[in-house]
Amino acid sequence: MRQPVLYVAVAILIVATGVLLIFGRSGDIAGIAPAQFANAAYLSIFALLIGASLAFGRHRINARLWHIAVWLAVFLALAAGYRWFHQVPTVIVPSENAHSTAI
Repeated sequence: MRQPVLYVAVAILIVATGVLLIFGRSGDIAGIAPAQFANAAYLSIFALLIGASLAFGRHRINARLWHIAVWLAVFLALAAGYRWFHQVPTVIVPSENAHSTAI
C-alpha cells in the first residue's frame, strides 16, 4: 500500500454516500440532518487528506510549517476580503424628529 490515507479517504466517501442513500430520506442520521452529515463527511475527507499530506510529506518539518503558515495567511486574506466585500454599508438616516442644524 503506497498511500493508505488516500484509500481511507475514498472509503469514508463511499461509506458516507451509502449511508446517505440508505437513510437520507428517513430523517436524521446519527442525530443530525442529512445535509449536515454530508457536509461533515465532505470536510472530514479534506481534513484527512490535508493532515496526511502534512504528516507524511517529503519535506522537513521546517518546510511543512512554512507551507502551513503560507496557506493559513492565504486563507485568512481571502476570508477577510470576502467579509469586506460583502459588508453591508452603514447609512445613517435621520429620523423625522431630528432637528436640523443647517443654515
